[in-house]
Amino acid sequence: MSRIAAIIKQLLAARTGGPLLEPPADLHDLDEVYAIQSGVMAALGPVGGWKVGRWDADAPLFYAPIRADLIRPSPDIRQPSECRLRGLELEVGFRIDARPPAPDDANFEQKLAACVTPLPVFEIVDSRLADPQGSSALWRLADVQLNAGLVFGAAPTADWRPGDFDRPMVHLRADEQDIANGPATLNTGTPFGMLADLVRGCGAHCGGVQPGQIVTTGSFTGLRFFKAGTTLTGTIAGMGPISASFAA
Repeated sequence: MSRIAAIIKQLLAARTGGPLLEPPADLHDLDEVYAIQSGVMAALGPVGGWKVGRWDADAPLFYAPIRADLIRPSPDIRQPSECRLRGLELEVGFRIDARPPAPDDANFEQKLAACVTPLPVFEIVDSRLADPQGSSALWRLADVQLNAGLVFGAAPTADWRPGDFDRPMVHLRADEQDIANGPATLNTGTPFGMLADLVRGCGAHCGGVQPGQIVTTGSFTGLRFFKAGTTLTGTIAGMGPISASFAA
């Protein structure tokens, strides 16, 4: 069995109650990372979405596929078996409503905006790594960037423009405690810009970006971890509320 195949097997086992993966050494490059992602997703079922990010503002975009069965509408309850770490971030997502334009299209961004719908989303965060914070950035990305699904809210009722979410007012509340309340930005670009870069760069990885999928574009609130039994509610200006709970 090859090294990559062995890693895929260990990550899949960790998702079904097996031991968490303790990386023996760092991965070599993004080619290995995306080969691992592809092997894991081939065993788990269809891709229902994507998460994107950058390690710093000037770095190339990275991306990770999200399992379709872990993408659910608000309000939602996540069971302990689905998320042991109970991490959550409030983000803008985009539902892909029609096939995106070709990356070299002269009116690429205008056509892309016409075939997507913005949604408020909670990204649920978990890991199959024994020490995700102590693991390298490549290992976290191989573990689909610590993703454990999405919870999505309702689309805006009014017309929107790509720049509407560059600096929106956001509100995240955990039970009776405010976690974030005020204007927010991404330190890696703009939400629509992150989406556009994914469509330009993802290619055929794990099937590519397809209609019906949801792309989440980066945290407005930072990664927070919550105790079992917590209910989270969030809003992003221009969109309706969203809610999710971590079951006790």
